[in-house]
This record gives sequence, structure tokens and C-alpha cells, in this order.
Amino acid sequence: MSSKPAKPKPSALALRLAFLYTAFLAVSFSALFMVMYQLVDRIVQQRDRELIQAQVEKFSALYQHGGVSALANYFNQPVTQPDAVFVRIVDSSNRVHFITVSHPLWNLLDQRMRQTGDLHGKSRWDMLAQEEAEGSWMVGTQPLNGSFYLQVGLSNAADRAVMAHLRRTGLIILTPALLLSLLGGWLLSRSALSPLRALVDTTAHIVETGDLDRRVPEQRQRGELAELGTLFNTVLDQNRRLVESSRETLDNVAHDLRTPMTHLRNSAEHALQDFDAPPAQLREALADCMEESEKILCMLNALMDLAEARTGGMKLEKQSFAVRELADEVIELYTIVAEERGLELKNEIPTWLTLEADRLKLRQCLANLTDNALKYSDSGSIVLGGGSTENEVFLTVRDHGCGIAAKDLDRIWERLYRAENSRTAAGLGLGLSMVKAITEAHGGRAAAESLPHHGTVFTLTFPRA
Repeated sequence: MSSKPAKPKPSALALRLAFLYTAFLAVSFSALFMVMYQLVDRIVQQRDRELIQAQVEKFSALYQHGGVSALANYFNQPVTQPDAVFVRIVDSSNRVHFITVSHPLWNLLDQRMRQTGDLHGKSRWDMLAQEEAEGSWMVGTQPLNGSFYLQVGLSNAADRAVMAHLRRTGLIILTPALLLSLLGGWLLSRSALSPLRALVDTTAHIVETGDLDRRVPEQRQRGELAELGTLFNTVLDQNRRLVESSRETLDNVAHDLRTPMTHLRNSAEHALQDFDAPPAQLREALADCMEESEKILCMLNALMDLAEARTGGMKLEKQSFAVRELADEVIELYTIVAEERGLELKNEIPTWLTLEADRLKLRQCLANLTDNALKYSDSGSIVLGGGSTENEVFLTVRDHGCGIAAKDLDRIWERLYRAENSRTAAGLGLGLSMVKAITEAHGGRAAAESLPHHGTVFTLTFPRA
């Protein structure tokens, strides 16, 4: 069974986005069309009501002056009357007393009035339409004197035809618009998602082949997805550097551990093979084993402490103390070594300078820097100095040794890195890395300035409490 991941489908997301865009457009268009349709329909009905109301007032006036006979005389005149207007007069029991035209829609109005009951002297409006009847009406009912009601109907079949045509036109426009939006949305989504497709292709290639040198092609367009590809390339570059650094670190650790491990094994092997060795020789072999074991343990502890510091897990027990007193302790610790090498240790830190930090950790920093200066200085003095600004406290360790080459100055803080001129000196290559880690754990920064054959100045800067 193959364990390869399924090949990604770059068009799936673009198609889904196109469908979502089309659905949103359809809903939006439908909502806008419904609003427009309702507005138009309301305007048309309002116009019909105004026409009917004008006719109601006209026929009401005729009825007030001459009753039903006046209305009959009006409609019997040879003058052409509007065919779309239908009039009748009914009483409260819905009995017809006057009618201009008999039509099935009057029956529909009678049914509605019987369902709603007596009019009780109220006006009303009714929309009448039946499939089996011809056309559709809007009817306005208004009470007259006594218990009679005037009903005026106006044919709105033409208006309904216009509204039906408007509905059909909306559907005709909507269908091709949705198809075009689906196609356009798919093309635009594919174009917009091209950086994501490139990212997916690059990731799939790396997963399948393990080629960490593959990178996402640079995109012409701007935006978050293009920026994501750039950031992904940056992450790949950082991972490659991390892998290379890890390999280099493992090589250095293996190289540095091989020597003490070899010495330890040789001492133990010689002691075991020489059965007649005197006790003093055996004790010397055990001492050599202890010494080499101590070197290995120191290296492993240093690596563990450095890893703890880099992951932010270093515990700091901060307290306020005078920095000059701490420097005196470091100088006292290395006085004998300095005298043997003909060097002088000076403490130029002001007595008033205080710092709130982990005292033991800071002592380790100054001790590492002092030890480093003693290793690479042949003459002159090593000066521990310090001072402060409004927001920071800084400490310096200055020597007059061989200095550091410019190509190595940026790498001296790396774990197990040792410059060419320092490989002959004893050490693990972890001291400066620990100094930087401890300083950064306090929220500070470590820096170095150097000129070959003119000495080096290390500066540790800490924020004030």
C-alpha cells in the first residue's frame, strides 16, 4: 500500500469559491430584484387606487345629486366611457341595485364580502383575479348615504402583464449573469490562488522527494498569498540553516567528545590489562577516568543549560547587588591564572553601579568573558568596566590580545563555534554562547568589537529595573 500523499487538486478551492461567489450574487440579485419588483408593484397599485378614487368621488357626487337614475343616465349617454371601469351599487346585504357590466369577477368579490361579513360602513380595497375569468381588477368600495355602497372596479390586466414581463425579464437576465459570474469567478479565483497553488506544489514536491532546496516561485501579484509564499521560503531557508547548524554541532560535539572518551577508555583498558599494577598506578588511572568524565559531564551540562536558556526556560533569581563586588569575586578567582600568564586584571566598575539580575548567572557571564580574555592575551591588562545610562546598565571586558577576525565576529556567539586562531586553546566553544543566552534571558543584549592584534571589547547591556 503506497504511503505517498494524494496529489492536491489546485482547482477545487477555486471552483468552490466561484460557486460561493455565484450563490452570493444570485441571492443578492434576487433580493434586489424582489425589492425593485415590490416597489414597482406598489407604485402601479397606488396609481390604480388614485384613478379609482377619482372615479369613486365622481360617481359619488352623481349619486348624491340624482341617485341611481343619475348614474344610469350617465352610462347611457352616447359619449364613450372608459371600458376598463366597472361600477355597481349594493346594499349592506350585498344585493345589487345598479351595475354597469356583469362579470365573473363580481362573483369573486361577493364571495370575499360574504367571508368577511357586513361592511359596517367601512371602505375597502380588493384585488380580483381568476384564471377562468378574463383579466384582473382592483375594486374600491366606499359607503354612500344610507346603507348603500359604491363599488368601482378598474381593470389592471395591462399592469399585471407588465409585471409578468418584468418577472420573465429578471429570470432571463439572471440565468446568463449567473453563468458568466461562475466562469468569471472561477478564472479570477484561479488567478488569485496561483500563489497558493505554487505553495501546495512546492510542499508536495518536498514531501515526496525530500528536496529541501525547492522554493516557491516568486509571484508577480501582490497580496497576502504572495507574502505567504515569501514567508514559506524564508522558513525553508531558516530550516536549512538550522539543519546545517545541527549537523555542524553534532560533528563538533562528536569531535570534542571523541578525545576524552578515547582517553577514558585507554586509561581504563590499561588498568584492566595490567593485573600486577601497583595501587598507585591504578589510582592514577581512575583519576584520569574521573578527569575525562568530568570534561564530558561539563560539556553535556553546558549544552543542556544553553538549550534551556534558548527555549526561555532559564529560571532567574533576581536581586539587586553592587556590580563592582561581583567583579572583585571574578578577579580573585582568576588572579593566579593571570599571574602565571603575566597579565593584570583590573576592576574599573564604579562603586555606585548596581544591577537587578541573577547574581550567579551574571557572575558566570563575567567569568566566561574573563577566562576567554586570559586564553587569548599574551600581555597587557584585562579590564572589567561598566557604566549606565538613563534606561540601561552596561558591563565591559576589554583585553589586548590577538583579537577576532571580521569574518568570525558575527559567529562567535554560536554554539561550539571556534575561530581558526582559537582552535589550539582548550575549551568547548560554549562560553560565549552561554554569555549571550544569559544576557538575553535578562532582556539584554551582548555585543563584541575587535581588531586583529589590537584586542577585543565585549559589552553586556541590561535594562534598568
